Amino acid sequence: MMTGGLSYTDTMLKKHRTPIFAEWRSAVRDHYETEYGRDSESYARCEDGYIAEPHVGEQIFEALTEDTENLDIIREFYPSSVVRVGNQIKSVTFQSFVQSETVDVSGDIFIEATYEGDLMAVAGVSHRIGRESRSEHDEQFAGRLYTRTRGDRYYPQEAVGDGVDPSAPPDRRGPLDTPAEKNQGELDLVPHPAGISELHARSTGEGDQTIQAYNYRLCLTDDPEKRIHPSKPDGYDSSAYDETLEEVKRIGFRSTLRLRYLPNDKADMNTADLPGKNYDYPTADWSRRREIAAEHERHALGLLYFLQNDQAVPSDIQTEARNWGLASDEWEDNDNFPFQLYIREARRLDGQYTFSESDARHAPGLDRAPIHEDSISVIEYPLDSHACTDDRQAGSHPEGHFFASQVTRPAQFPYRSILPKQVDNMLVPVPASATHVGYGSIRLEPTWIHIGESTGYAAALAVEQDVPPSDVDVTRLQKRLVDDGVMISFFNDTNVDDDDPWSEPIQYLATKGFFSSYNADPESPLAQSTADQWISLTLDQLRGESNPMNAAKETNDRSPSEPISCTEFVSRLIGDLSLPERAKTRLQDIVSDQQTGLDDPVLRGNACCAIFHVLDRADGQHTITDPNL
Repeated sequence: MMTGGLSYTDTMLKKHRTPIFAEWRSAVRDHYETEYGRDSESYARCEDGYIAEPHVGEQIFEALTEDTENLDIIREFYPSSVVRVGNQIKSVTFQSFVQSETVDVSGDIFIEATYEGDLMAVAGVSHRIGRESRSEHDEQFAGRLYTRTRGDRYYPQEAVGDGVDPSAPPDRRGPLDTPAEKNQGELDLVPHPAGISELHARSTGEGDQTIQAYNYRLCLTDDPEKRIHPSKPDGYDSSAYDETLEEVKRIGFRSTLRLRYLPNDKADMNTADLPGKNYDYPTADWSRRREIAAEHERHALGLLYFLQNDQAVPSDIQTEARNWGLASDEWEDNDNFPFQLYIREARRLDGQYTFSESDARHAPGLDRAPIHEDSISVIEYPLDSHACTDDRQAGSHPEGHFFASQVTRPAQFPYRSILPKQVDNMLVPVPASATHVGYGSIRLEPTWIHIGESTGYAAALAVEQDVPPSDVDVTRLQKRLVDDGVMISFFNDTNVDDDDPWSEPIQYLATKGFFSSYNADPESPLAQSTADQWISLTLDQLRGESNPMNAAKETNDRSPSEPISCTEFVSRLIGDLSLPERAKTRLQDIVSDQQTGLDDPVLRGNACCAIFHVLDRADGQHTITDPNL
C-alpha cells in the first residue's frame, strides 16, 4: 500500500523504531532534498521522510530490494497449495495470475505476509474472520458499535485548544505537524486528529462475520498540467453519493475526501469506502476478488466524477472539485489508478496469543499497557476500525466505525502473536493473531514493517539454531533485536537508537517487568527500594521464574526511598545473586563513569546496564559462565 496510494504514513511515532523503516525514510528525505532542495515545499511536505509520492516510494522499495543479496523476487503469483507433513510445511505451490505457470518453493521456514492470509489458509492454519463479541475478550469497542468522532480539522481539540494552531500553515495541517509541546498527554507521540466523543444506543457489542470497509487510496493533483479528470464510469449512479454530497456541504470538499497533502502538489485521498461490499473478499477466489476490486474502483472514480460534473452538485463545489484530478505521473501503466485495493482486514491468524484491545490500553496497576515478556515490536497507532456496515444512528458514523485515540497506549507486541498453532515452521507478521479491535492498532504499514523485520530476525535465528520458529530462544532474539536497533518497548525518555549505554538494556528489561510506566528515568538515582526489587527480579530471571506483569506492579507499588550507592549496588548484585568475586571490578566499571564515582548514587540507567550484563552472561541456571564477567 505504500506504493499503492497510502502515501500519508499512518504512525504516531516520530522516533526511530526499526532499521528498515529508518532506511526507507532516509531514502525519501534524500530524494526530495536532492531533487528539490531542503528549502522547497516538496521537501517540507515529505515530513522528514514519512510521506512520499507513490512512484517515489516504489522506486525506493525497488532499490532496497535490488541491493539485497540472496533475495529472489517472483511477481504476480499467489499461493495455491501446500505440501504439509504433520506440523511442517515442506513446499508451497504458487500459481501465476496471468498464465497457467506454477512455481514450487521448498524451504525450512515460510512467512505469511499477505494482506489476505492466503498462505495460512491453504496450509490449514486456523484463523478468524469478522468481529468478536464484546464479552469474548472483554473489549469495549468489540462487536456492533455506533460512535461519533470529534476533532478540530486535523487536530484533536484537546491538543490545540480553541481555534487552530497558527504554527502550522493552513494547507498543511495534519497529525505530523503538531508541535511537540502539544503532544497527547505526556506521551512522546504525535496526537491523532480525532477521537471518540460518543457511544450511541444500540451499540450491543454482538459479534458477527463483518469486516471493515475497503477503498482505493487515490493520488490526486491540483497541478493543471498533470491532473486528469475521470470520465463517467460504467454503471454510474449519482444517488450513491447523496450522503457524500451532504457531508461536503457540511464540512467541505477537502475534509470529506480526507485529502492529505503530498510533495509536488499532490494529495492522498482516503474516502469512498463501501461497507458491506467486501464481505466475500477474504475467502473468495481471485476472479471474485477482481470483481469486488472493480466495484470499488468504479465507486471511487464515480465519486470524483459526481462532485465535478453532476447537476445535483452546487457550482462552487464543482469548481473546487475540478481543481483536482488523477495524477498523470502515477501508475502510468494502470490508467493512473492504484493497482492495490486497500485491504484493511481479511483473515486474521488464530495463533498462540491473541492481541486484543486490553493489550493496547493501560493495564490495571500500571502506568503503561500490559508487559509481554516475548515482545518483538511496538504498536502505537490508535485502536480503530472503518465502518463494517452502512447502518447509522442519528448523528453517528456508519456502524462499526470507531477511533479510540484517547485510550490507546503504546503496546508491546508479543512473538506468540505471529506463531500458528498447527504449523511449526510458519511465521505470520501481517494477518497476525489479533481480535478485530486489536488488529486496528496493528494494521498500519510502519507497524507491519516493524513486525516484519523482527520476523525476519526470528526466522534467521531459527535456521541458525536449527529449530522451528516456535522453539526459538526469544531472549536471544530480543537481545539481537535491540542490539541492531529494533525497538521492542516504547519509552518517552530513551530509545533504542540513542547513544547512551543504557538504551539497549532498558529496551530489554522493559519486557521483564522492570518498569511500570513509559518513563525509564535513566539519569535519576536508583532508590534503595527499587534496587531491592530489581535485584530480586534479576534473580527470578536467572532462575527462569519471572512474572513480568506482577513484577512491574510491585515496582509501581514501591514507595520512594534513599538512593543506593554504586559500591553498595555492586555488592548487593554479587551477594544476592551469588556472583563470582571476579565480577566486582567489571560491574563497578559499568555503574560508574566520568561523572559518577563509586561512592555516588548509582544511576538507574547504569544499574540497568549492570543487570543486563549479568543476564547476558548467564546460562539461565543461576550460573555465570563468562570468565570475563
